[in-house]
Amino acid sequence: MKSVQKSLQVLAVINARPFSRVRDLHEITGIPAPTVVRILETLVEAGYLRKVGRLSGYCVTDRVMALSSGFHGLPGMLEPMCRMADQLTSDLRWPASIATLDGDAMIVRYSTIPQSPLAHIHSTINRRLSLLRRAHGRAYLAFCPPEERAFLLERLTESADAEALGDQQALDAHLDAIRIAGFARRDRTLEPDTSTIAVPIRIEGRLTGTMGITFFSRVVPDPSELVQALKQAVAEGARQPMAPSRENADTAHNTGHNTAHNTGLDTGLDTP
Repeated sequence: MKSVQKSLQVLAVINARPFSRVRDLHEITGIPAPTVVRILETLVEAGYLRKVGRLSGYCVTDRVMALSSGFHGLPGMLEPMCRMADQLTSDLRWPASIATLDGDAMIVRYSTIPQSPLAHIHSTINRRLSLLRRAHGRAYLAFCPPEERAFLLERLTESADAEALGDQQALDAHLDAIRIAGFARRDRTLEPDTSTIAVPIRIEGRLTGTMGITFFSRVVPDPSELVQALKQAVAEGARQPMAPSRENADTAHNTGHNTAHNTGLDTGLDTP
């Protein structure tokens, strides 16, 4: 059982990073390096990892996606937004992402990095993003209701982001500017080679998350067109019908099946 736990621990670490080396995995997990090597060899043989190179280390393969096939955590209301994010990347080639609030940070729930030829990193799924320094966090903080904002800022005073709070008046002015512009931008001192912009996602008038797009700063010095495309994508996604939850879909299916069976209607389906 311990060996299974260690294997899952190693896989989780690798899944959250573009590439991982044996030394990195040993330092992060505390698992002895020889054990890490055996785990990596097993996961490579099973098809969940591939070795990138002697210096780069290991990364996950697309087979890890099968491990989440039974998980339906992304709210059905956001599925139209996922389709719009896909369309954005198809049209503009830059990777898009959707994030939702997770305690005192945003967490990336969906990303089009696999579809983007211009993505600069391997994955951002499940990555936690600062409310104060990242575009998704700033967009959420600016557009959430005042009561929620006050609660979140209070929580941030006790978090790793506390130093980024700074002067309250300056923060208020910054959030006002974001609301006026309709979008937020990542702190320029973070990963300066790239930039991310994000806009709020509102479903039926309620803030449910944010959608963003990442690009190389030198290639797109003025992101005005990207901002407009992002706003249009979110607006279109909000107009599309929401997908039913899995529970509701199963209920509808069973109800329809039972009605057909009880009334003798010919549905064209075999009855088990």
